[in-house]
Amino acid sequence: MSDNPFGFQKRRSLSDKIGSIAPAADAPQSVPVDRIDDAAAKYGFVSREPDVPFERRKTTGPTVTLHTRAPVKVATPFQRFCEENRYSYWEGIEELMKRAGVI
Repeated sequence: MSDNPFGFQKRRSLSDKIGSIAPAADAPQSVPVDRIDDAAAKYGFVSREPDVPFERRKTTGPTVTLHTRAPVKVATPFQRFCEENRYSYWEGIEELMKRAGVI
């Protein structure tokens, strides 16, 4: 009786498969980034990368969760103040407390 009664092909090892893969002789090497950016600009593509790296502000110390119901006449200007000054709500509260001389 044969070792291969169903006629399956012998599995090739990974090294056999990798050994047969070789880059083409005329394959381009890596292209410098400035050339890529120039080509993109030529065709109207605009980079979406920020000019300055993003830095996340870190809170210090432990935190406490505060929940409050505020009248619209107080909440809306406070939210606008935080948005215009790019404060999170806790930073807005801290800034107003500093201005009031509380902290």
